[in-house]
Amino acid sequence: MEAEFFRVVGGVAGLAGLAVGMILLLYREILTKNVFPTLSKRDAYRLLQNIAVLAWSVAMCGIVGWVWSTALLHRNQHDPAASAAEDSTAPLVVAGTVVDQMTDLGIGNATIRIEGENAQYSSEDNGNFRIALRNRSGDRIHLSVNRTGYLETNQSVMPPTHNLILQMRPR
Repeated sequence: MEAEFFRVVGGVAGLAGLAVGMILLLYREILTKNVFPTLSKRDAYRLLQNIAVLAWSVAMCGIVGWVWSTALLHRNQHDPAASAAEDSTAPLVVAGTVVDQMTDLGIGNATIRIEGENAQYSSEDNGNFRIALRNRSGDRIHLSVNRTGYLETNQSVMPPTHNLILQMRPR
């Protein structure tokens, strides 16, 4: 029972939720022992006050731990976009997905051309594509996308871009 409780609370509220869940389980035992009728009003009030302060303190420790671990995780993550911007020899990238405008499903084997280049690129079976632009400045590029059964789609983008969605309308 307790393991399932912790799994649910931890999944929903994370580390702070686990801390609050632990407090609830600990104080459930205190409350079920019927200690309060044997205490004076003053002692019962103090016990409740201490429970509330301890619960708040544990929850705050959980929240601080979560914030600290999240900040540490983000500080240690490598940002590929920042690295590419710092490295002037790295190619600019245009990446995204070609999708059906009506269903939002990926369109495979769509032909993607860049205006002014002879090369053509194809989307994967799931519609994803990635084009590394070599010897290009950061100027806008014009993409043209073709696929049998769809109208041609044209899009102008500023590289680098990694989440481009190119919608194609069925004929």
